[in-house]
Amino acid sequence: MSSLPRKVAILYSDAKRKYFSTDEDYLTEKNSDLEAEAFLPYLKQLGVKGVPIPADTHLLESLRRVKPQMAINVAVTIKGSFQLAALVPGILELEGIPYTGTTTNGFLLGCNKFLIYTLLEQAGIPVPRFQLFSRVKDPVDKKLCYPLILKLNGEHSNVEIIREAVVENESGLRRRLKYLLKKYQQDVLISEFIDGRELAAFWWQPTDRVFAVERKIKLPGNKTKHEFMDYDLVWHPGKTEADYSEYLQYQSYRDPRLAALVKRAAVAAKMEDYGKFDIRMDNQGNYYFIDANANCYLAAPEFECELSRTLKENGVPFTQALKQLLETAYA
Repeated sequence: MSSLPRKVAILYSDAKRKYFSTDEDYLTEKNSDLEAEAFLPYLKQLGVKGVPIPADTHLLESLRRVKPQMAINVAVTIKGSFQLAALVPGILELEGIPYTGTTTNGFLLGCNKFLIYTLLEQAGIPVPRFQLFSRVKDPVDKKLCYPLILKLNGEHSNVEIIREAVVENESGLRRRLKYLLKKYQQDVLISEFIDGRELAAFWWQPTDRVFAVERKIKLPGNKTKHEFMDYDLVWHPGKTEADYSEYLQYQSYRDPRLAALVKRAAVAAKMEDYGKFDIRMDNQGNYYFIDANANCYLAAPEFECELSRTLKENGVPFTQALKQLLETAYA
């Protein structure tokens, strides 16, 4: 078998506004078709034909028509649902098509922050103390210490990770909890907010390496001591990355101890090929894993992709990264 396939499907989210409950959700996916198209010139450099295919209700039919030898799976929603996107790896396995990224099992695990925290904790990976809430009046675990941060249990892409997500007392907690439960109709994960530094660590299976960066964050107009990667810094709605450049900078970060933790965490989270962990480090140098994303954002460098940027800064330009990824998944 050739080390590289001749024809590759790029599976992407079929993002239509009607599929998403909020503008914030839609913004994170609306350029999925353009991002899929951007793979094509890089694949062409490798002698590989790329065919973008939307992950919609016709996915199986499209795959049988195109007959790709493998697929790059960057679809993270179907009809606006993260959970439904777990069907994509299953369909590919049904058709016997090799693909990049995690399996159905790994994808579904990543759609449940509470479960991921539990699995990481049991694997000996440090996580903040946490609790899952389904109702506004659920009692708060007395072991939890303020400040706390509230996250939607089934969401990625930093949706609702804004300044109001960090609360200092129970009244703020109940107010924020009521808002999230009513608007999104899903459970909310509450965990201790770790003041200190913020890191992104990427596990890259093709070379079994961990690439980490520190996010140097300074939120505009921030009157609190809490600095973190919020929704606006990730997606800068209505603005460009340059508009936020003074508020977010990256610096390469290396620590063998962190790399060992990331590799162990990748196994616990059922990652395949690549994945990302968001990590906080307190003032004593202790790491806390605060999020895991098996099929993290993978896009050409022109789309301001953290993974692509980090790989390039570590000597792996996007074309080479794609070659490594295809070779690993197609082997």
